Amino acid sequence: MPINSGISTLGNRTFFFGGASGIDTTSLIKVAYDIRKREADKIDLRVERNTSKFDAFEKMRTMANDVKTSLANIKKNYSALTTNTGLFDGRSGTLSTTSATSPASLVTVAIDSGTAIGNFSLETIKKARVEKVGSNATFTDKNLALGYTGGFDIAIAGKTATTINVSATMSLSDLAAAINTQSATTGVNASVIQTTPTNFQLVLSGTDTAKSISITNVTGTDVMQSIGVTNGGGGFANPIQTAQQAEIKIDGISYLRDTNNFDGVIAGVKMTIKNAEPGTAIDLSIGNNNEGIKEGIQRFIETYNTLRDFIKSQQVVSTEGQVDSNAVLFGDGLLNNLNLSLQKTLGGSYGTGGPTALSSLGDVGIKIDANNKLTFDEAKFDTALIDKFDEVRAIFETKVTIDNPELRMTKNTSNTSSLSFAMQITMSGANISDVSVGGDNTLFDISGQTITGKVGTAYEGMTFVYIGTTNSTMNVDLKGGAADSLDTTLTKFADILTGDVTKEMNRLSAQNTDMQQKSARIIEKAESYRDRLIEKYANFETKLSAAQNVLAQLRALTGNKDNNN
Repeated sequence: MPINSGISTLGNRTFFFGGASGIDTTSLIKVAYDIRKREADKIDLRVERNTSKFDAFEKMRTMANDVKTSLANIKKNYSALTTNTGLFDGRSGTLSTTSATSPASLVTVAIDSGTAIGNFSLETIKKARVEKVGSNATFTDKNLALGYTGGFDIAIAGKTATTINVSATMSLSDLAAAINTQSATTGVNASVIQTTPTNFQLVLSGTDTAKSISITNVTGTDVMQSIGVTNGGGGFANPIQTAQQAEIKIDGISYLRDTNNFDGVIAGVKMTIKNAEPGTAIDLSIGNNNEGIKEGIQRFIETYNTLRDFIKSQQVVSTEGQVDSNAVLFGDGLLNNLNLSLQKTLGGSYGTGGPTALSSLGDVGIKIDANNKLTFDEAKFDTALIDKFDEVRAIFETKVTIDNPELRMTKNTSNTSSLSFAMQITMSGANISDVSVGGDNTLFDISGQTITGKVGTAYEGMTFVYIGTTNSTMNVDLKGGAADSLDTTLTKFADILTGDVTKEMNRLSAQNTDMQQKSARIIEKAESYRDRLIEKYANFETKLSAAQNVLAQLRALTGNKDNNN
């Protein structure tokens, strides 16, 4: 057997090589196969690079959308269904008393966003109570049959009276259970309490405050009078607690409610009396929720800096000029454009535009450092919020002023920082027939009551709804905010469906699919070629082996043992 022989496996084929020739056919076949699949290997490397870029873009898109999420309550809300829900609409309330009593022990307060700022003086006069009555007869055993047969109707005011039927075998506990089976309808609960080691008592309680219990339509034995709940005059023999309305004074004016909740007495404020303490003044101060605003701004800064760290990681070059192996988006146009767009937006001028007004993020303590990350000067921000709240708001939130409430802006994805214009609307019957600015009626598209700025105009990205029915001219003033501008920029790049990054990810994915299919075809052809070579060399070995066998037989017949002859 020649030295260069043995068993080899290529692909899914196992075969003998060099059995007759001693030639390493395995190596010859492998070299030929590798040459044929070399283009597929190059394609696979390109697929791998594309996959790395796809993954990096996905990370960048996720981080960019995290920034968008942090801006959701900072930017202006254009929804026609929701108002006063932005970060700057948030309100906080502080309570203090003129006594040592904690105000939180007397009243709780919840304040809706957008509530008018102001100060109020409160006084909790009475707390709402349910009515409670008890029996005054002595029962030494709550489970002993009462021996009474009769019926009565029971309910609190506002509920439905229901008949309770009593049999002679029922005990005090049975009577309480019978009343409780109807509690949802009657609004009356019953319980049996043990007042002394040898005395049990029935107690009735209303389920709603400020509602009195009534017992009517007695039949048979007057069970309730027999056990000492009612007296002969139609009243209760043992009243424990009288039903009572809640009373609160606000700036000296009394308000009564059937419950302890005083919602809407002050618009946007929900108050609940916990305890009454007449004579103790409670001061309620409603102001802007500055802490909530600051926390929201800090969340934005954190998410932005996370995105910025990623962008920087894709721009790393060693001192020798080598691009870092992890910087798969190095030099990518989308990455660079996003980075430049964000920095331009952050460095822009915003606000009300007054000569002494705050006009930049830096004016409120937010600056860009040497690494293009945001820094936050809390003290400067706090001072700006306290002294110039509306100006701080105008830095972040776009302000839209329209002098006719029948026209409303419902969407704004424009990059316009400041724009004032007069919109002329012409009606034809109940429909809008024409919209123009300065006599130019080619600036907007009209669909029903919706008016949308055309692409390529200064009004691109703006959508309005007009609910009027007559011709009108409305003055619109728009001053852009940083949060709105950032949101627009991030949407352009990072929107899950239409963003530029998503489009590039889709392109890479489609390109990979095409290249993988091409690579598969090349591999398929290379494997087919390899199989043909295996067959070819196998036939060669078979024929050579046969020839060697014939030669060996001839030598045996002639007695010639010389391999050279």
